[in-house]
Amino acid sequence: MASLTKRPRNKNKPWCVQWRDGAGKRREVAFSTNREAKDFKIKLEHDQREGTFVDPRLGREPFGDAARRWLAGLAVAPETRRAYHSVLDNHVLPALGDRALQQVAQDREGTAQLLNQFLAGLSRQRREIARLVITGTLDEAVRSARLPRHRVDGIRLISNGSAPDRSDFVFPARSQIEALAAGLRPDLRLTIWLMRGCGLRVSEALAVRKDCFREGTLRIFEQVQPDGRGTVALKHRRPGESREMPAPGYLLEAVDRHIGEHGTRDGYLLASARVPFVQHRGYLKSFTRAARLAGITEGFTPHSLRHVFVSALLARGVPITDVAEWLGHRSIEVTYRIYGHLVPSAWGRAREALDAEYQAWSTAA
Repeated sequence: MASLTKRPRNKNKPWCVQWRDGAGKRREVAFSTNREAKDFKIKLEHDQREGTFVDPRLGREPFGDAARRWLAGLAVAPETRRAYHSVLDNHVLPALGDRALQQVAQDREGTAQLLNQFLAGLSRQRREIARLVITGTLDEAVRSARLPRHRVDGIRLISNGSAPDRSDFVFPARSQIEALAAGLRPDLRLTIWLMRGCGLRVSEALAVRKDCFREGTLRIFEQVQPDGRGTVALKHRRPGESREMPAPGYLLEAVDRHIGEHGTRDGYLLASARVPFVQHRGYLKSFTRAARLAGITEGFTPHSLRHVFVSALLARGVPITDVAEWLGHRSIEVTYRIYGHLVPSAWGRAREALDAEYQAWSTAA
């Protein structure tokens, strides 16, 4: 329960509301009028009962401190962390670092101006990182009850004319992909078909379990850490949240063959004997060597298999909205930016549909 007292010596803000937070620490806020203090006390006690109270003082924390704490706790690969730190330190903190969390959380217009005007000279990718750092910090502040909400989500980036990097959009022939798989260690060959058949990231493929497959679908819950010493939640997901996608027949057959030849370790299809899981660095080295021996164009990476997966679906008319969900993208905008150029042209189909509609309309008349 909160208490309301008057302190006559404080002439500017004599009315004081006091309470204890979840850690038992004494908190207080002073007000100029008795009415303001009473209103705050009533709302405070209601929110405490509902479990929704946010201490207004927590929102005064500098955005820079909260952003560094968010990034420190983020489970990403070392090179990704370096890229995030670079954008944070060089582009986000100079503009927002000293501002209070609650100020940034409410300044949607200012954040949009930062991303689309002040940072317009950066590449699209670095501006997307800047947006992710800002929204990720504010999302975490809401989850940790440092903010009640924020208004910065969903800001659209205006094109600055820079061309997207598509150097890893390499589409090898089937025989080359088969040779790529054959060039890997026998117990790792399944990764090629997991990434090609379901569009998984390499970290996700390495964490697939036998029981993730059910009735022609694959449902994943985790991804392997770069050092192979454990797993973390999926990208853009909380611990325990999953992502599901269709599993083609050739992948299910490959899984059965793999289990028959190598078995599983603690239920995981690709667990390592030396560390709990396969390490990223060693896998990438083997993958690059196998791709070269298979005669695949330079620039082909494990992520390229994800591009091949998307290309196959879009070329055959699968809606990009469904593809975006299976890929686990944060928003459909990300999918359109990366793969929009792979969507078959709708101009011809549109003209045919309009002509057919006009013909039907004329006949009916």
